[in-house]
Amino acid sequence: MSKTTFTLALKMAWHSLWRRARRSGLVILMIAGSMTAMLAIEGLYDGMVKTMRESTIRSDSGEISVYAPKFRLYQSLEYAIADDRPLLEALDADTAVAAYSVRLSQTGLASTARKSAMGRLVGIDLEAEERFGQLSGFVKTGKIDWGRRQNGCAIGKKLAEDLGVEVGHRLVFSSQNAQGDISAVSLYVTAIVQTSNLLIDNQTIYVALPRSRTFSGLGANGATQVALRLAAPSQTEAVAARLQAAFPGLEVETWQTLYPVLQQMQEMMVIFNSITFAIVMLVVLIGIFGVMLVSVLERTREFGILIALGTPQSQLRTQVAAEALVLGVVGFVLGAFTSYAALWYLQTQGLDLREYAAGLEAFGYNAVVYADIKSRYFTNTFLAIIAAAIVSVLMPLRRLKKLNLIEVIQV
Repeated sequence: MSKTTFTLALKMAWHSLWRRARRSGLVILMIAGSMTAMLAIEGLYDGMVKTMRESTIRSDSGEISVYAPKFRLYQSLEYAIADDRPLLEALDADTAVAAYSVRLSQTGLASTARKSAMGRLVGIDLEAEERFGQLSGFVKTGKIDWGRRQNGCAIGKKLAEDLGVEVGHRLVFSSQNAQGDISAVSLYVTAIVQTSNLLIDNQTIYVALPRSRTFSGLGANGATQVALRLAAPSQTEAVAARLQAAFPGLEVETWQTLYPVLQQMQEMMVIFNSITFAIVMLVVLIGIFGVMLVSVLERTREFGILIALGTPQSQLRTQVAAEALVLGVVGFVLGAFTSYAALWYLQTQGLDLREYAAGLEAFGYNAVVYADIKSRYFTNTFLAIIAAAIVSVLMPLRRLKKLNLIEVIQV
């Protein structure tokens, strides 16, 4: 087909569509509306998983975490890393590591005068934790400050609610130290944090790392976890393998193995989005098919006369296909604008679900859900709409091919 013939077919298709402007307009609005709803849902699904994944990596696991063997299974100081210096020297020399955080955690009982709950005391270095995941960004009330006597603490929001404590209140944490003795420490709350990571929000009390080491009875270089942030997250598997080879006596885990539920949720969202995508594209296909079939049936006599005047069948088929493509492309362009506007709003303002905050936070979701925007949303949708437009005209073209010229002209 020559360029001139295709250009002529496009012009005829354009004028033909606007002869039935209301019908064509409805199909275009249907495509744009369906596309906007679909991409908004897809963006929110991806945004929800992305927020949970990034929150978990920032607040706890990093891309990689290193533990002493058996610590994750027994959560006992007996299985802490006794001397973290060789590991830290290796991390300092590794250019793939952007930041790391040394933590010392031990489980025990957090108590106030009236209530008590199981908790997890986690010693951290504030400066290192800021470089690692900007812990201050999770603070909901107060400010993390260990105080002059190093007895300040930051507590997870849910644990604070269970204990009935607020900023300025005191609590006592008691636990068994590394020597097997029961000891207790008095702390006052300087900040309440909320990370959407249930392990932190429900159980964790952050304290200064030196205070935690003294309380636990471990030496000055004891740790239970060293979490890493990488300069390039795509190198996670390679760096983990390298660290494991260098330190065979330690357990090196990626965030995917530490939080398999997040990985499964990410895969589930891909399935949900694929199903939504397939349903919407089927609706688009049916919409364009209906318009094109009726259009061809209505114009049977017109097509017959054109054939009688010598117009090739191929040119008529090109015109019909061009009409479907124009419908799809115009619908996509309008839908791209409205979809991007909707996604931009949801990305900046979020979808406010605070009315259901209690239920959402119980499962680790944020009450305000922010959408993600990916270029593939638009490229995949464009390709699918073009494919739907092409498929939708197969039957109308088949009817056009079987047109009986004598019968049509006699009508």
